[in-house]
Amino acid sequence: METDSNILGIPTNEWTIYILGILIFVAMFFVQKYAYLVDRELNKKLNDEAGWEGKPWPLISGLLLGFIAFVLGVFLPGDLSINPALWKWSEVLIFVLALAIIVGLAIESFAHFGKALGGLRMAIFGLLVIAFFYAGLIAGLFLAAILALAIIIYFIFFWKKRLGIK
Repeated sequence: METDSNILGIPTNEWTIYILGILIFVAMFFVQKYAYLVDRELNKKLNDEAGWEGKPWPLISGLLLGFIAFVLGVFLPGDLSINPALWKWSEVLIFVLALAIIVGLAIESFAHFGKALGGLRMAIFGLLVIAFFYAGLIAGLFLAAILALAIIIYFIFFWKKRLGIK
């Protein structure tokens, strides 16, 4: 087993990537669970005691968008293109969904917190949505790895019974 070291000097191999991915999922769970605290702090800045606290829909949407991008990238022929002139329906779908998340987040942020604090909330949640998008890509990779392992295990047991191997 070869190990390379990355910029931080941490030895990396296949397993460290999976362990880091699992740790990222655990961290994302807690970020999504406590995302309402951002709205609470912004309400304190507005001196609004019974203020509005939003749901973490942008974060979950970013996760699902990342998962959809992974699935489309894996199962469609050809690569996903960054160049808008070469976009097919899959790239347009990803763009429209990302734009819907951004517009929904902007409407929600500016409607409840005004220009300055709404912009701050949109920036914070926008960065979190990007992180959740990449977590969605990793989730797709994990799901594909688990599915591949399940198929391998199934066929090992299937052929073991079929061939009469004890």
